Amino acid sequence: MTSLQARLLPLMAPLALAAGALFGPVAAMAQTSDNFFADNDIPKTQAGVHPPCRGKVSQVVDTVFEGVKTTSWNFSAVGGGGESTRFDKTPVLSTKVNLTGGCLNAHFSAMVGSKQTYPWVSALTMFQVTLTPSAGGAPIHMAGHYETPYGIYGPAIAMSAEYDVDMIAGNFYQGVGTGPGLVAPGSYRVDVWWAGGPVGGGGAIGADFVLKLYMY
Repeated sequence: MTSLQARLLPLMAPLALAAGALFGPVAAMAQTSDNFFADNDIPKTQAGVHPPCRGKVSQVVDTVFEGVKTTSWNFSAVGGGGESTRFDKTPVLSTKVNLTGGCLNAHFSAMVGSKQTYPWVSALTMFQVTLTPSAGGAPIHMAGHYETPYGIYGPAIAMSAEYDVDMIAGNFYQGVGTGPGLVAPGSYRVDVWWAGGPVGGGGAIGADFVLKLYMY
C-alpha cells in the first residue's frame, strides 16, 4: 500500500456507507439483458392464463397520494416487496378489497421523474400492482404486466421520463373464482410497488400516485 492509499483509506469507508444508504441494496442477481425486452423474449408466449372479465361495475374504490415520494430500491436487488421481491418493501399505495366473485379492474397512474433532472435515480422507473390475501400469502400480480423484464421474472410496467417528469398509466385486471389465472374469493390487500430500473443503478422519484379499483 502506498502512503497516498494509506491516507485515503480512512475516508473511503464513510463514503461507501453513504453511497449504500443513498442507492439501497446491492444487486443479488445480474440482469441477463441491457434491454427491457430481452432478445430471448422476442417472440415470447406468456405463461400466465387470464380469462377475460366482463360485467357491470358494483363498487369503485379510489386511493391517492398527491405528494412526492422517493425510493432507493433498484430492480436488480432481491429481498424487497411485491411478487419476485424486486421492489421497495414499502408500497407507494395500498388499500383493501373484499372480492366475492366476478372481476377486479385497476387503473394506476403517477408522475415519474427523469434521471436528467434527478441524477441519483435510474433512467427507468418500474411498477407492479398485486393482490395479497389478508389471511396470509404471497403477492399475486394482476394481469397487465410484462412478466420478464430484462429476461428476469419480475412482472412490471415501466416508464423512462424525459427532461423533468412524465405521466405513467396502466390498466390491470384479475378474475375471481376457481381455475387457471383466477384468485379465490376473499379479502385482499391491493399494493402498488416500485423500483428503479436495473441498468445503471439508482432508485426512483415520483408524485401524484392514483389507484382506482372497479369491482364487477
